[in-house]
Amino acid sequence: MKFDRKVFMGCYGIKARMTIRSSVIALFMIGLCIPMSLLRGQELADYDYGNLALRGISMDYGNISFSSFEETESYSVKLDLGFLGPGIRMATRASYWSAQMRAEEIGGLESSLTTLLLAQGGSLPSNGLDLGSIRRDDASLSVEADYVWRIPLGVLFSTGLGASVHLVNGTTEVPDDIFLNGLLDSVTGGFNIQGGLEYVVADRIRIYGGSRVGIVGDVRFFEFGGGVTLLWGELLSGEFR
Repeated sequence: MKFDRKVFMGCYGIKARMTIRSSVIALFMIGLCIPMSLLRGQELADYDYGNLALRGISMDYGNISFSSFEETESYSVKLDLGFLGPGIRMATRASYWSAQMRAEEIGGLESSLTTLLLAQGGSLPSNGLDLGSIRRDDASLSVEADYVWRIPLGVLFSTGLGASVHLVNGTTEVPDDIFLNGLLDSVTGGFNIQGGLEYVVADRIRIYGGSRVGIVGDVRFFEFGGGVTLLWGELLSGEFR
């Protein structure tokens, strides 16, 4: 495919607007993660960033499905930062997944690019526009806030919100194509709602399972996974075996 500056700038402008929109939503959700605790009837003075300290690590393996990509595996490492205030636990998560775009989505992208190319006076290959397969690699860093409480049988239940920043790398079968690389690569924001159960095996060891539903740019996802948590920091009432 030939590089066309007008077409590239048109596509890049659309992608930039989507990135800005999703980033604003992500920043809003980060702010929302903290005020949500006030709905529990606690005093503002109870919540202090000075309460936070690294106190544990979780390793997570899951399965993630999308609106526009094939189902795939996901890998995460999460750091437990302790409790901001009564019941509100903070964490940061690093995640990675890689998936193929669905054939119908590729067809839609090819159709849109063909229309845009012709409208901007560009040219098409003699056999039409064929992008082949498209793969997306997504590495992200997120901040999560969960409200946690204990239920019977030594189990902790949690639900909350997360906001994330994603480094996205898209690859196609078209070699060394500046236009497509610029269109598929991005840094974008996302947010999600999550919930899960943690079984307290021992005071400082837990196994857990949970799910997340969210959006990254224009991609919706559902993730289900589980893993193990190791703690070394201070434990609060209700967290002991």
